[in-house]
Amino acid sequence: MSYIIPDEAALKARSQRFVWRIFIMRQLGTSLCFVAIASVMWDMHYHLFYFALLAVNAFVWPTVACLFSMQAYDPVKAENNCLIIDSALGGVWIAIMGISPVPSLLIFSVLVADRYAAGGWKLLRWALIVLFLAFFVTWSLLGYHIHLEFSQRTVWLSLPLATIYMVSLSVVSRHLSVRLSKRNREFERIAMMDPRLHIPNRRLFEQRLASTFVQTQREQSSAYLMLLDVDHFKQINDNYGHEIGDYILLEISNILRQTLQTSDTPARFGGDELAIISINYREDDVLELAQQILEKITALRLTNHDLCRVSISIGIASVKDAYSTADWLRKADQALYKVKNSGRNGIFLYQKPQNEQQTIKKSFMK
Repeated sequence: MSYIIPDEAALKARSQRFVWRIFIMRQLGTSLCFVAIASVMWDMHYHLFYFALLAVNAFVWPTVACLFSMQAYDPVKAENNCLIIDSALGGVWIAIMGISPVPSLLIFSVLVADRYAAGGWKLLRWALIVLFLAFFVTWSLLGYHIHLEFSQRTVWLSLPLATIYMVSLSVVSRHLSVRLSKRNREFERIAMMDPRLHIPNRRLFEQRLASTFVQTQREQSSAYLMLLDVDHFKQINDNYGHEIGDYILLEISNILRQTLQTSDTPARFGGDELAIISINYREDDVLELAQQILEKITALRLTNHDLCRVSISIGIASVKDAYSTADWLRKADQALYKVKNSGRNGIFLYQKPQNEQQTIKKSFMK
């Protein structure tokens, strides 16, 4: 049994990018908090020791937290722990300021927004618990002091925290949202492509088939559906191996991508069955296209397997002869089976019968 081994280097690099992003936001936040908190402590006549502690928290702690997380075995988990420590420190400084309204509310809001953006409710829950615990312990040690007065200077020095940091957080969140959206679109594209043949799989084919049907009904335009089936594919697999069978399908896929227009949709319908949705073709043009595909596939030769010959049966149906996508697919399938019952290696175009009996308008047999 094979197992998927994660790319440890890629995971480490992604985790370190997360840590670096948090470091930038932490350094910005602590620097902006420094001036607001220092203004309140200046008004409260705190000792210089508290200013020194504030400076360490603002300008030393972000680097220490970044280095600690970068060196950790699990950088993301370590950084989340540092974010919880940030919350505890925020609670301490709110208590030291005596719950001064303007900076305290701003710091609390920033911590809540930042924790939730970084880790969702799981991280925010622990951050709030630690914040309130640190606040009440510090507040009790300081004698439950309340300082509701604030100077005009404090208000002005708190404004950058309310504007610059919040705008920066929005920019970072937007950047992550765009990257996530691109990644999701890429995953969606991969999920709708056949990994071996590099063409759309059945899921995308059915979506394109439905949208094409609706578009042609609305615009009264033309479209054709081709179903292609490799003749005697099981015998090829049995006689030459599945690797040769896969190689043949890949070569046919390459032929389709080289022959079709950009508006056409080739797809792997299932197993050895392929499909093509061709838009804005005339009847003669789509028959000529099918003939080109048939001739190119018939000309395929396999190295070291000279006796192996590849042929294909193609059934075609026009959207104008169908009343639904299922009916369109069914009519193309009927044309395909008409080819198989007539000896394979050919092309049939289904035409809506004038009576209840089905008729075949054109047949090209080799």
